Amino acid sequence: MSITLVLHEATRTGAPRVGALIAKELASDEDVHVLVLKDGPLTPWLRELLGDGRLTVLDGAEFDFHLPFEDRLKSAAALLEKRPDDLVYVNSLAASVFVLAAKARGQRALIHVHEKADEIVHLMRHVLTKIEVMAVADGAVLAAGDLFRDVLDVFGMIPARTVDFGIAIDIEAVRALAAKTPSPALNAAGKRFKKGKRLVVGMCGHASPRKGSDIFLTTAQAAPDCDFLWVGGWTPEESIENTVYEDFVARKLPNLYVAGAVDNPYAHIGQVDLFFLSSREDPNPLVLAEAMVLRTPLLCFSKTTAVADRLGRSAILCHGLPNAEDAARVIKACAPETLRSEAFRVLADSWISTFDLKEKMRAIVELIGKVRAPEDEPPQGGDENEEVAL
Repeated sequence: MSITLVLHEATRTGAPRVGALIAKELASDEDVHVLVLKDGPLTPWLRELLGDGRLTVLDGAEFDFHLPFEDRLKSAAALLEKRPDDLVYVNSLAASVFVLAAKARGQRALIHVHEKADEIVHLMRHVLTKIEVMAVADGAVLAAGDLFRDVLDVFGMIPARTVDFGIAIDIEAVRALAAKTPSPALNAAGKRFKKGKRLVVGMCGHASPRKGSDIFLTTAQAAPDCDFLWVGGWTPEESIENTVYEDFVARKLPNLYVAGAVDNPYAHIGQVDLFFLSSREDPNPLVLAEAMVLRTPLLCFSKTTAVADRLGRSAILCHGLPNAEDAARVIKACAPETLRSEAFRVLADSWISTFDLKEKMRAIVELIGKVRAPEDEPPQGGDENEEVAL
């Protein structure tokens, strides 16, 4: 048996990393080939993780959303024809043209949904996914349980064979990388970050309105007695979507430091006292689990993420949409000595095992087995006997 696993891009974001880790685990028992539709900064890590023999990286031109959908469909079919595996695993609705291409060729196809309703609608607006995807997919993997309702709301149905995979990470690898020396982080005046007695608040991601870079900057300005550290693309060269870069340069906040796009964000995450998820929408933020594995306390807003029930007892959850006013109020009330204490950080430990990738892979392996069952064999078990539709 063999699998083509499709990643829509090679960014350092959660979905491509999860897809690659799944591919690595599946490759222990399957002939797996990973197809990356758009090259990016994650490619060196993918090559190290998977090896060149299991990886094909495209430049993105064949699947640019400006191209007619029919052209992208033909390109997907041509790529699948080169390697006619019995199963196509599509890791994101952004690459769901491969679901339609696979089914047209008579191949089985799974779709891994990482997107919430607003992002799904955005993808449909740019014709990166279509309403028919859920009707033809043989099964679905959800990045969070709450996405079940989002999929139903937008598509009107969901495959009968659906599993809630949630967040999964390579725990030991994250901890090993966190033990390394972090790269320099600088404020707008060029001063280098150095951890001291002041509370350190961190965020990791590609700076943009979706990730709340404006909220993070405004919160830093409102809490001058704390240090703020952004890990991820920040400059126009790294993140053209960062609408507050000019403000960052103009205000020259002495307490806002930027590490930029780095190969090892964990060395930075491990040294912050509080990880503040400033994102406006981040349904399945892998970085929250990674922070918990490093025993870093969390600050999140309930309307941001679909995984609020998995945050653990060392997390602070604010109701509603993320905003600088509430974030600053909470951060100012946090004592560094409390957040750094072993007694507080140990509260995350009981949740860490729920992110173990090897344990979570059982659900995907079982799903693949059911999808590969003979056509005349009905799905096994409870609610999976009927397709859910509105």
